[in-house]
Amino acid sequence: MTLVHRFLVSALCLLPFSGIAQNWTVFNINNSEITGNTILATAADKKNNKWVGTNLGLCRFQGRTWTDFSMFNEKLKDEFVNCLTVDAKGTLWIGTDNFGVINFNGSKWTEYTAETKKLNMKFIREIAIDRNDVKWIGVTLGGLVKYDNKEWTKYTAENSGLLSDFVLCVTIDSKNRKWIGTNDGLCLFDGSKWTPFTTKNSDLPHNIVPAVVIDQNDVKWIGTLGGLVRYDGNSWTIYNKQNSSLPSNQVNDLALDENGMLWIATDQGIALFNRENSWQIFNKKNAPLPSLVIQNITIDNQGNRWFGTDFGGLIRYSGTGIRGRVCDAKGIPQEGITIEVGGKKTTTDSKGEYFIEAPTGTASTLTASYEGYSFEPAQRTLSGTEGFLFKQDFTISSGMLAKGNSTEKVVVEPYLAEGYIIIRLESSTAEVEFVNEQGKSIRTVPTYKNGAKITISKMPKSNYTLFIRTPKGEKSLKFNLK
Repeated sequence: MTLVHRFLVSALCLLPFSGIAQNWTVFNINNSEITGNTILATAADKKNNKWVGTNLGLCRFQGRTWTDFSMFNEKLKDEFVNCLTVDAKGTLWIGTDNFGVINFNGSKWTEYTAETKKLNMKFIREIAIDRNDVKWIGVTLGGLVKYDNKEWTKYTAENSGLLSDFVLCVTIDSKNRKWIGTNDGLCLFDGSKWTPFTTKNSDLPHNIVPAVVIDQNDVKWIGTLGGLVRYDGNSWTIYNKQNSSLPSNQVNDLALDENGMLWIATDQGIALFNRENSWQIFNKKNAPLPSLVIQNITIDNQGNRWFGTDFGGLIRYSGTGIRGRVCDAKGIPQEGITIEVGGKKTTTDSKGEYFIEAPTGTASTLTASYEGYSFEPAQRTLSGTEGFLFKQDFTISSGMLAKGNSTEKVVVEPYLAEGYIIIRLESSTAEVEFVNEQGKSIRTVPTYKNGAKITISKMPKSNYTLFIRTPKGEKSLKFNLK
């Protein structure tokens, strides 16, 4: 075991999520004017209003003010608000259980009562809007309905290539094609041709598909009841509870943030994936989640994450999550290293990993520290950071930092078992003096050359203070030869 490891093994390891609760806020019927605790839908508009659909109506959150648009005081007649979408003009499109599609432009409510009855648009699950302002309405037990702002067209499993009339989600890709998740698989519709993906003709792990998101590389991320799927048009990659850190194979919703991180709603908490190999899981052990069943995710234009739960209310996460690793020069993980940002501290675990949070949108400096040691880089500057940062790594030096009035960095690498030390400094030469615990000078090297070995194997066993003097000042370091 090296000197560094001897010091670090004895260090206390704090809980990695210590002191972060202020970045999580829970809104429920007991502490706010939200209409219900079961959150069926969320959306954010360009004015940063948050729209929340519950099992007891619709409400809007503006800054600190809630407005209730329930069926008792507005024209919204249905208490079950299942989906919400805001169009380019800022109009809110609302999908309900029994009253079909309704929109609200801020002052006027428009109901499509006749169309709802004619097309049997009950239990609306999704309203997606394509680049031509066409609305694609996913209906539970009612198929897919297209509304081009003039005419209505209904697609079913009987009159089209739609796999099932039980539509769970609709997502529009960069080519304006529609990816439709159903309870019988995934469909791609380009306006004329239907392409089905099921467990029989593809590597889709499960036919129930509640969510699809598409990243900037046109890769489809598909949430199923059999785990998360990455599909790039050629190959399929499956992430499940067995082969990854995904907490559950039931994926309820997906969202990509401004940094390209994938947020995953499951029935066992929240997962965050950098789309490569790093995961962060949020559950009741490390975050104040009122319920593990996360129904939906919305990310607003200020970088806040909003999570709708089942019976637990609405959660807002407004922190910048920072994750990284600390190793030595050989790649060996270092436990017990203190990580600090914005006045908050945590320590690395047995894998050398840490997780810490800072308020969103603030300029912060991230540092790693352990008494007597230096790190590369010395610090990381996080200027106005939002979202989540992976791979904020540090490397601990093999040496110990000398302290004093000198402006230059002086690192002492103590190879005590081998019987020598090496001093690294910016100056080409220095005067080095060994002083024992009685204050007596035992040895002096008047013109020490930077990076050279100093043999200590024949020195008396004692506690020493090592003094290093250069034209820039003096620094010292204590070490033990006992």
